[in-house]
Amino acid sequence: MAWSNSWQEGRKMSKNCFPVASLLLAVGLAGCARETETPAATAPSVQVPLPSGARTVPPGSEASSAALAAYELYWQISEQAGRAPREKDWRPELGKAMADPALTDYVNEVANLASVPAHTVGRYGRTPKVTSVSLGEPPRVVITDCLDATDEHLVSDKAGELGRNLDHPDQPRRYEFEAQVVRYPEPDRWLVQQVQPRLEKPC
Repeated sequence: MAWSNSWQEGRKMSKNCFPVASLLLAVGLAGCARETETPAATAPSVQVPLPSGARTVPPGSEASSAALAAYELYWQISEQAGRAPREKDWRPELGKAMADPALTDYVNEVANLASVPAHTVGRYGRTPKVTSVSLGEPPRVVITDCLDATDEHLVSDKAGELGRNLDHPDQPRRYEFEAQVVRYPEPDRWLVQQVQPRLEKPC
């Protein structure tokens, strides 16, 4: 491996909580799934479990569709950041799809990636599905995905080793990934608030 022991350990820990850079993301940070404050509840939560494999089921079909669209945007922007971590300050762009704690965790991960320096190539294979919908305040949708990192890699941008593969040898290539997507007011939008890669659960 081309990186230092401290980077190896840091990246290994990072993979326990996010996806998008072989480190990131899925590759993410410890604490990604911690609780965070959300708008105060004003109505009792209505849990709507969905059948396995179902993407939308009434009465949560509208919420499910909106959450899945937000989840797709999350991946689109986060993968762009992983491919060019030193290109710009990614927080404003990532804020279009994420809220804290996921937002700050990912911004820190991109900064970590830029400091190596390294970037990601390829992309994850994904099969997201909605697994639960809460129609309380705020509305919350849980999406469970199966990430396939076979074609996604971390490569070095360091002088003398440009393009060198930096994938961690112990990183699972297929595993379950969960995202909680919450509806926020003013402006009204759905954002990925928490993510949790489950590296111990192959799929």
